[in-house]
Amino acid sequence: MHKFGGGIIDFEILKKRAEFLQLTRRFFIEQGYLEVETPILSPYLIPEPSLEIFKTTFYIRSEQSFECYLIPSPELWMKRLIAQGAGNIFQVTKAFRNCESLGKLHNPEFTLLEWYTEGHDYQEEIVVLERLILFLSEKMHAETVFSTPFRRISMHEAFHTHTGVDLDEVADEESIRKVARHRGINVNEDESWEETFHKIFLTLVEPALAKEKTIILYDYPEKIPTFARTREGYSERWELYMHGVEIANCYTEEMSKQKLKHLFEAEAQRKKRCAVQHTIDPSLPDIFSDYSGDCAGVALGMDRLFMVLFGFQSVERVLPFPFSKIF
Repeated sequence: MHKFGGGIIDFEILKKRAEFLQLTRRFFIEQGYLEVETPILSPYLIPEPSLEIFKTTFYIRSEQSFECYLIPSPELWMKRLIAQGAGNIFQVTKAFRNCESLGKLHNPEFTLLEWYTEGHDYQEEIVVLERLILFLSEKMHAETVFSTPFRRISMHEAFHTHTGVDLDEVADEESIRKVARHRGINVNEDESWEETFHKIFLTLVEPALAKEKTIILYDYPEKIPTFARTREGYSERWELYMHGVEIANCYTEEMSKQKLKHLFEAEAQRKKRCAVQHTIDPSLPDIFSDYSGDCAGVALGMDRLFMVLFGFQSVERVLPFPFSKIF
């Protein structure tokens, strides 16, 4: 171990983390994926109202200046590569999210793995995920032993199990607010369906997931806006939880220009309520205009996965310079 101004660096953890990243790259390269690099500093972003971002300024001498943003995800640029024929791709990059608390599960700067597979939908990507985690845990002799397939449960089933409510029967704001109030959850009259749903989910459903070593929660309500393909009122999306910690998120990518345009406009309006505004790429709905076939993408938090695999209780333990120690 080595001391610095904000704490102690454990070099054994650093070495293990380096091997973890190397093995992740090896896994995807051996599967035929192309490793890519895309901008971390970007002139525009995807509108995601649930995420706050970091803004800075790029100066060209004293003549011009441009607002730039640290990416919360490489999604926009990786989709451009897919649309232009890159094939299956992956990236391990730094990503940034603002206005989140420091501590056990959050650091403003974090390491993100993102990959896209052509010809796959969201269910097929679960198999890639399972193989990746088994590969890492076996090669590195992780403290937690996993078996596949991971348990899968739909959001509809999880919501009914832990709240007693059928999601299909609470399709409007007032009905879902009643559900929340009857269970002692405070909601305001101006809250959206999505906001109330998240309060119920975080209070009653997500805590129950902590009992599961691994669980895939799939088919999220269509009323929660995402760039995922939808069918029968639900989005083709899943999230992986390990010991109650959210680790990964996946979509089957929506390809319809009309649907993307509608979602883009709605999300851009909601984004105006965020603390930090940013420029939005107006060409986003056209990204897949000349693309045919399915494609699915997965974003996975590497710091959290490393933390869970090796039994650490906080991401601060797996980072050499966590923000809480250097600020």
